[in-house]
Amino acid sequence: MIDSHCHLDHEPLYSNISDVIKRSKENGLKKILTISTNSKSFENIKRIINLDEIIYGSVGIHPHESSIDKMDKKFIVENAIKFKKIIGVGETGLDFYYENSHKDDQIKSFETHIEASIELKYPLIVHSRSAETETFDILNKYKNSDIKILMHCFTGSKEFAKKNDDIKCVFFC
Repeated sequence: MIDSHCHLDHEPLYSNISDVIKRSKENGLKKILTISTNSKSFENIKRIINLDEIIYGSVGIHPHESSIDKMDKKFIVENAIKFKKIIGVGETGLDFYYENSHKDDQIKSFETHIEASIELKYPLIVHSRSAETETFDILNKYKNSDIKILMHCFTGSKEFAKKNDDIKCVFFC
């Protein structure tokens, strides 16, 4: 069993990380992917991935953080290459429900993450809340690039998702 999306750098998990790892193994987890949400999160993830062989990480900026925190493509690519246990790009995407960040900032950040993901050939971890049409319009621009997508958060319908079958995407919510 693999946990494909958690935030080991968030409390109360972070302050109890040894116990979290121990319980995870006792309950049959073979791999854990802890997801970056901002620059500070990524700094913690770089430490966490070295605590145990089952822990891997990602590099990225959550859409909520995209107006106040930035990662350019070069930073994402260089850090993914530098840290071998970084295996995904994100969490990225669009969240127009909460509007914690300006739409233009979210879109620019999302496209930066997509381009880094394509260059690295790493899965893109996507969050899409109340922005399904915009998310798929953006992803559709890259559909011929062999992008791999793990849809972490999706508030759209099954019918909407099926209309976009030509975008290779795995849904986990």
